[in-house]
Parts: sequence; C-alpha cells; structure tokens
Amino acid sequence: MDKPFEDMIQSGLRGVSYKPSDVSRSPASLVNLLGTDGIESVFIVNQEKVVTLNKKPSAKWEAVLPPAIEALGGGSSLLSLDEMAGLLSIGGNDDTTPSLGGVTIRLQVSQKLPIQVEASGWSGRVPPMRAKLSARFGSAMGMLMERPGDAFFKGRAWLDRGLRYSDALDGGEEAEDEERAVASALAAELAEVEAAYPDERLAALIFGEKAIERPKEPSATSGDQAISLEELERLCDVDAEYEAREETGLNDALRTLAALVSQTKGAVATRRFSIAYLGGTAGRGGDAVFDAVVHAFKSEKLAGLRRTAGDALSDLGDARAAPIAAAALNDRSPLVRWRAARIVGELGEDAAVCAALRQAAMEEGAFEVAFEMKDALRKVERRLRGEEEVGGSGPMWRQLQERPRG
Repeated sequence: MDKPFEDMIQSGLRGVSYKPSDVSRSPASLVNLLGTDGIESVFIVNQEKVVTLNKKPSAKWEAVLPPAIEALGGGSSLLSLDEMAGLLSIGGNDDTTPSLGGVTIRLQVSQKLPIQVEASGWSGRVPPMRAKLSARFGSAMGMLMERPGDAFFKGRAWLDRGLRYSDALDGGEEAEDEERAVASALAAELAEVEAAYPDERLAALIFGEKAIERPKEPSATSGDQAISLEELERLCDVDAEYEAREETGLNDALRTLAALVSQTKGAVATRRFSIAYLGGTAGRGGDAVFDAVVHAFKSEKLAGLRRTAGDALSDLGDARAAPIAAAALNDRSPLVRWRAARIVGELGEDAAVCAALRQAAMEEGAFEVAFEMKDALRKVERRLRGEEEVGGSGPMWRQLQERPRG
C-alpha cells in the first residue's frame, strides 16, 4: 500500500465512532464530550477535525449542544458559546433588560401575515413608534378578512423580533438621540419585512401553496416513456465516458437525464437517482441541468425528492440557488425547510436572504430547523461583513477540494 494513503487510513479519515461506554479507548479530547448528558455516540473523521454528535432520542438538542460545545473547548474552531447562545434563542431575544442604544422590535401578525411593526426605545422616555407595512400587505389583509368567520382576528399576535442597534446615535441630546434611533430601527425593520415577503409568499399565505405559480414542465427529449434503472445506469455510464475525455457541454446523456428530472413523474427511485446524479455534474451541465434540478426542488410532491433536489442544488454550488432556497424556507416539510436553510447558508450573499432567514427562524417551530436557519443567517451576515467563515464556505465538497494539502 502507498505510504501516504496508509497514513490517511490510520489517521482516521474513514471515521471512528465512540459511545460513552468506550471512553477508556477514546482520545483524551473526547472524554468530556462522551460524558455529556444526552450524548449517544460521537463520530470523528480526520483526526478529530470533523466531529458528528448523535443524541439520545429522549434528549433535546437545545439542552445537549451548549455543554457539548463547552466540552470540545468552547469553540476555538467551532461556534463560541456566545454565538451558540444566540442560535439557541428561538423566537426572539429572551433578555428583556433594556440595553443602551438597543431598540426593541415587535411584529404584529395575523395567520402569519405581517400587519405592522413596533419599535420601542431603551429608557421609556420616547413613546413606542408603530408603522404599517406597504399597500401590498394591506390588500392581503383585506382578502384574509373576507374569509368566513373571525379567524383573522383570533390569529393576531405580537412577535418579539429582538433588539436592533442603530447608527443614528450622534452624542447629542439623549431624548433626541433615542428618538432618532427608534425611527431608524423602525425604518430598517419595515424594509426587512418587505424584502422577506415577495408577492409569491404573500399569495401563498392567503390562498395556500396552490397560488404559487409553478414552472411548466418542459418537454422531454426522450418522451414521456418510463426509464428503467438499468437504462438510467447506462446513461450515467455514457456521461462518465464524456467526463473522462474532459468534454464539456450538455451531451445527449445529460440532456436525457435533465429532461427526465423535469417531468417530475415516473418511478420514484429513478427520479431520485437522476436528481442526485445531476447534482454531481457541477461545471458541465449548465443552465439545462440547473433548471431541471430547480424544477424538481420546487415541484416534486414527495418531500424526500425535494430534499434530494436540495442536496443536488447544494452540490452544484450555483449562487442562483440561494434566493430559490430562501423561498422554500416556508415549505410544508421541515426536512425541506432544513435543507433550504443549509443552501442559503452555503450560497447566500445578500441582505434579502438574511431577511428571509430571520423571519423564517422566528416562525419556525422545529428546533433543529430553526437552529439551522439561525446558523445560516450567521454565515451570510459574516460574508456580508467580509469576515472569513471558520471552516470555509460553500458546499462541503468544495471546501474539501479547496482545503490546503499537507
């Protein structure tokens, strides 16, 4: 066996799993982690550089993660405990103590439809300011109120949006400074909510998902006939031959696979295999492959297939997937919402997706999904500030490819 390859195998690149009962044979750095309440097993790869935790079914992630992070050293190469605390805070800031310069924001909703925003200062001297959203929201509210019954009024609630810090403080009169800060934070929140609710999302809130316009199914070059797994494997072999010869562009095999995925019908196993294969063609398939995977992500009825399409979008690494994934943050399946947040965290690079993530995390009821949304928001915000992301950015396959060797 080649010596460098043998060293990689012995270093644990293939991964090693430990349970609390294995603490006597585990690396010293994992002893505290294995002793953490709620941990069922720990899987490590590449000399403990990649650590995967499995919790007991009865344990909750919000209770397991903080002590687990502390047992790993408090986040020297992971999240800091402060960052972890922020991610674990679901549904707004739990700290109700006013903070100097911090403007408290609340959002009034009814049946998840935003109605108005309220901003309050930190001293109590400046009355809270409220502002309604644009006419788009007013029209949507009118349509909801036309429904039979009083569900619209029963569904009203004020949601805590946490603190906002304004740059309007200039060291002048304290009351004037506070009033400017409140007004500035209110305007910023209004703009953020507007960006988080495009017309398509408002229509879905009023009429349900049927109101969302789905792309028409493109015609398939292979017709509507079913394709067997054997035929599919042959097509993949043909494409592999093109790749081996370093030929670029959309060959006939990829064209057929893209057309098959675009039909969103046929055997489930065949569609899943096709979607996953297209995800591995980054740099070769172009718009035809990207559009086919997007179509599956939006239109497949099975949540598992939409999730597979999300995996493929992540693997393709095309930044155009970020706003598409942001629109799926309210998908009916928590699995798809979780995958959508991962995509946005990997590829998102603008304020609009930040607004969508912040709103979605506030509304999310599943802890794991809300955690992923907040972590994605943290990553995108770091990129917007020009800060280097710990562990790299983009899909995992790209991070592995770009990691310095040696």
